[in-house]
Amino acid sequence: MKVLLSRRSVIPSLVILTILTVIVTLLAPTDRVLGAATRMVYVHGAIIRVILGTFLLSGLLGLIYLFNRKTAWVEWSRVLMETSLLLWIPYLVSATIATLQTWGAIAWFEPRWLVTLQVSVIAPVAYVVSLVVKKPIVTAALNAIVAAAIFLLTRSAGLILHPIDPIASSGDNGIIVSYLVLLALCALFAGQVARGLRFWHQRREA
Repeated sequence: MKVLLSRRSVIPSLVILTILTVIVTLLAPTDRVLGAATRMVYVHGAIIRVILGTFLLSGLLGLIYLFNRKTAWVEWSRVLMETSLLLWIPYLVSATIATLQTWGAIAWFEPRWLVTLQVSVIAPVAYVVSLVVKKPIVTAALNAIVAAAIFLLTRSAGLILHPIDPIASSGDNGIIVSYLVLLALCALFAGQVARGLRFWHQRREA
């Protein structure tokens, strides 16, 4: 009964979190220079930080499975990879809009944008391979490799147009608090997506 209620709570919670995210974004203060474009920067920044976290956690759990063959490790690694890929879609949309609003065009040479394009290929390809092979050890290894690749690509990417940390460097407490609230909402949203995917896999494999 508890599991059933948990399953039923996923979609309503996602709807509520989406509504709260929209409200916070609309009420958040804007930067004097960027104006309304600040709101998309909030969303863009919050989503990518959460996605990077889910990618890395997926890789970590995959790595743990390689040394400790407990099924739960690879199952959650798979779920978090799927969560990352699902959230990657709204991230790409927010990144494109934020880029157009703040830079006026897509700067294809910008290192951070190049990383986005690379991850958009690496992660889906690795996931498809894991679906085709259907071996837990391969899934775990691929997820760990993807996480390591994303970490290395992000760490090595230089900064040309992309600021280091526009939110923290703004010096505006209202902007910082609004961003942190959005970050928390995005993290909760990702958590609920992961729970929903976990329930779906359990039902399919039952």
